[in-house]
Amino acid sequence: MKDTNPPRESVSTLSFRAADATPTVTAPVLLALAAAALSLLADEGAASPGGENAGDTTWTIRAGGGGTGGDETGNGGSDDAPLEISCSGPDLPTGIPAEVAHPSVIPFERPWVATYRLKVHAPLIVLDLAWRDDDPLRIMTFSRGDWEAGLMALAT
Repeated sequence: MKDTNPPRESVSTLSFRAADATPTVTAPVLLALAAAALSLLADEGAASPGGENAGDTTWTIRAGGGGTGGDETGNGGSDDAPLEISCSGPDLPTGIPAEVAHPSVIPFERPWVATYRLKVHAPLIVLDLAWRDDDPLRIMTFSRGDWEAGLMALAT
């Protein structure tokens, strides 16, 4: 009888490995974008009661979109879409966690409720991050695009 090699591990057998002790490092671009969004909210954001959890506050700002010659509502100027930035939580955080939860761990942590939620709309949701103080970051949505340069320009 012919010798056969053992089957190779497939992606599906590797995707649910025990990764709870090995969160990944948050990408520098996410750290920079979150810092820019949070600084805009700290400087110019309007706070209102309410959010995803009881007792939360939501900070919001609508910025950009006007380029040169635009007004505060984003009308006029260039064709850039205005950015709508919001963050909800018990307070306005100064940054995001330096680690990201490994995708294989997330399905096993239900129900998981975030303390903070940062969203950027341009006009669709292009960045949506959720985290708790004692847990790694969860990337809900991240879509690369021109909005990144616009956000960084607004924050400087």
